[in-house]
Amino acid sequence: WRRWWRAGPAAATASAATMAATTTPTTTTTVDLVVRGGTVVDGTGAPAFVGDVAVAGGIVFAVGPNLDVVGIEEYDARGLIVTPGWIDCHTHFDAQITWDPYLTPSTANGVTTCIFGNCGIGFAPCQPERREFLAALIEAVEDLPGPVITQGMVWDWETFEEYLDSVARRELACDVALMVGHAAVRTWVMGKRARASDRPGGAAADPVKPEEIEAMAALVQDAVAAGALGFSTSRLLMHRDNSGFLTPGTLATAAEVLAMARAIANAGGGIFQWAADWVSYDDISYSNVDLAKGEEYQAHELKWMKDIAQEHGEKVSMTWVLGFSNDPRSLAMVDLQLGFLEEIKASGGHAVAQSFVRPQGFLWSFIARLHPFLLSPTFTSLQQQCRAENRDLVTALRDPGARQRILAETTAMEGSPAHQEFFNMLRPWDLVYRWTPHYEPTRADSVQAISEGLGRTPLEVSYDLLASDGALWKPFVTWGARNLSPHHRLLMHPQVVPGGDDAGAHHTVIMDATNSSHMLTHWVRDRTRGPRLTLEHAVRKMTHEIAQLFSLSDRGTLEVGKKADLNVLDLNKMEMCKPYFVNDLPLGAGRWLQEVKGYRLTVVSGRATYRDGVPTGILPGRLVRNPRRRPEVWRGVAASVAGPFDPDEARHAPDDGRAKAVEALQGAGRGGASAGARVLREVVEKPVSKL
Repeated sequence: WRRWWRAGPAAATASAATMAATTTPTTTTTVDLVVRGGTVVDGTGAPAFVGDVAVAGGIVFAVGPNLDVVGIEEYDARGLIVTPGWIDCHTHFDAQITWDPYLTPSTANGVTTCIFGNCGIGFAPCQPERREFLAALIEAVEDLPGPVITQGMVWDWETFEEYLDSVARRELACDVALMVGHAAVRTWVMGKRARASDRPGGAAADPVKPEEIEAMAALVQDAVAAGALGFSTSRLLMHRDNSGFLTPGTLATAAEVLAMARAIANAGGGIFQWAADWVSYDDISYSNVDLAKGEEYQAHELKWMKDIAQEHGEKVSMTWVLGFSNDPRSLAMVDLQLGFLEEIKASGGHAVAQSFVRPQGFLWSFIARLHPFLLSPTFTSLQQQCRAENRDLVTALRDPGARQRILAETTAMEGSPAHQEFFNMLRPWDLVYRWTPHYEPTRADSVQAISEGLGRTPLEVSYDLLASDGALWKPFVTWGARNLSPHHRLLMHPQVVPGGDDAGAHHTVIMDATNSSHMLTHWVRDRTRGPRLTLEHAVRKMTHEIAQLFSLSDRGTLEVGKKADLNVLDLNKMEMCKPYFVNDLPLGAGRWLQEVKGYRLTVVSGRATYRDGVPTGILPGRLVRNPRRRPEVWRGVAASVAGPFDPDEARHAPDDGRAKAVEALQGAGRGGASAGARVLREVVEKPVSKL
């Protein structure tokens, strides 16, 4: 057995598959691993059962009760749950993969396949002279510090195909699969003009030329033929660069969008993914959205989605993050988007939306990037002193004199027009909560309710909660119902899968990479404010249904012949720990992390990557190329379609960028993580850096 395993993964998988298909297990059959006596939830949605899972050569060899096989390793799973490994379909590990083989914290949460390149964002293709331009965009949109990108990453590629090869050389704790992003594709072909048509009125004033669309489509076709799962874009007003300009492609015409879908189909088929707010009819701030124009735009969007469905059928699968705001009126957006799914299906297409498992929300802490007291001169001075003297900041902030001065300064600034968007991002106080592990708090958990009960101001209460080593949480999207009832409706829908946790992005202000674990602790086990999910349903949503959406038919269930990616977990003892802020990124940059207790064993390709939450040091994860790709259509067009980087942009006023950055802040405080990070840069961090 060990001899043929050394022949290589491909030979091992083929041989093991043959054995699994033709051999009846006997007491003389020896396999690599047997997980014994666990409650098997196989990912198909079938009822759980007590049984064994046998693994040989990196695939599932047999599943059933009391298997007559012997494992080189026998794992006692009695009293534990055995599931397929989780597939996270919405991550942004495009940069982190170059320095962190564990893609933390996802793999410690049972994720065995990560899909990234979402929302039109990625680092390939990219010529060397354009790295800084693309890095600045990604810094703004995904909130990853620019120096971390430019200095922490290992750039050993230019074309997307070279990026795939770079990823393929890496040893990882989970498998990864990638999409090619619109921003990088536009930048390769159009240089700095990539964003010209996304300026106000730009689609008409400075349209993308037909030959440029053709060039981008050729790039996308090559990317998919080489192994990209598909193509992604952003149609979201909150996704902007550091100057306030929209992400390249946000206002792309139907002609451009359809050309990208056609390229996916020509290369064999795959995914068309996008982020959407359904009001991006022009480059405007959210404060100035015209609802009538928004409705016209939604009809326009549905038209091209149905065109994709009718032209390509299920060859091009469509997916987007199904979101809504904190405004109760936005719940109508749920019905709108579910209607889109039905109309695409009726047109012969395939579309599956992604639902947040819990509301995305800002995390506050005195040692993190966001809290109400950042503008206080006393706080800034004390923070700098503590860093210089290596003193604990939270301890220093508990001093009564410091507390009094910081509260007075912040109270005075709260009414200042110059800081309006910053405080809009923090308020209202009845939507700021003590952190809870269930992420479905009631008003009694809010700073407003606590302050009313104590007869103190919300600022005083928030200061004292943060000073007691607490973390506060402010949901900024999908909290319109003030509970998770809309999420339950979506997670029960046959055309919706869990997604949108944004692992690898926004980690100075949010931490939602643990959503797969939250599906179990809250949705299956603990929820009291509404119906729960069955264990079988939750597991199927996180495994088999996502695998189907992305055509990853070799994984997602514990069935004979499937890839041996699995989790063994103790659901009774699973615990969502309080998030914490740590400076562990390259160059000492910081991020939020969150630990989850209860994972006993995680296996990737038949090899244990984690035991009792501790990494084993074994890194069997690899790049997964699009199984639908047609390598024979690859043409290698990258060099021939590359346009000049810095064409004449004289038609735009020299100060246009700064003016746009200021204008784009209007309403940004009520936006998402990207918008919030932009507010922090413009209103807080730039002014503080000048002191």
